[in-house]
Amino acid sequence: MSGYTLYWKPGTGSMVVEAALRLIGVAFDEVLVDDASVRAKAELVALNPAGKVPVLACATGPVIAESAAILLALDDLFPETRLLPPHGTPAHSTAVQWLIFMATNIYPAALRYYYPDRHTSQPTLEACEAIRQQAGRDMSRDFAQLAAAVKGPFLLGQAMTITDVYAAMLADWHDPAREIPEIAVLVNAVLQAPAVAEAWRHHGFGD
Repeated sequence: MSGYTLYWKPGTGSMVVEAALRLIGVAFDEVLVDDASVRAKAELVALNPAGKVPVLACATGPVIAESAAILLALDDLFPETRLLPPHGTPAHSTAVQWLIFMATNIYPAALRYYYPDRHTSQPTLEACEAIRQQAGRDMSRDFAQLAAAVKGPFLLGQAMTITDVYAAMLADWHDPAREIPEIAVLVNAVLQAPAVAEAWRHHGFGD
């Protein structure tokens, strides 16, 4: 037992948490939660009543849900690994700002795009298509705003942060985002990090 356990599912936001753990270099166990994993699902719901991945059970005791919250907690636990810039610096505030921006705007829009039936009480084909189209427009708008802030190749310049990995993950869910030059460069730069590339492949991103 490593003391850290990641509850995950391929193609989900658990990718960025796995990437963070690999960047830190800490050992962790994995529990795959899929449609066939009755026991794993029960464990997940016991830890997170919302029944959503990712969830990280930490060696220090806490159980943390929500990808952005997990990343912030890991940065607190392992500040020397620089998942984010040093606390108290303008760069840290900027990185956290964009991380929360993506978690509260782009991520929910992606869920509306891929699961429109969950966002209407009348999931007709017409209603679902209208939700998808608006979600796509919302993502394109928000990625354009993010791209305008990218200094290149990463958000803050030459140093990669976990915010960049989060952006690359979301861009993989939205084809038009990867057509924005700043975002395309950022994604390519992020994938040069072996730890990120390994988590990327493990979760089936880029397929």
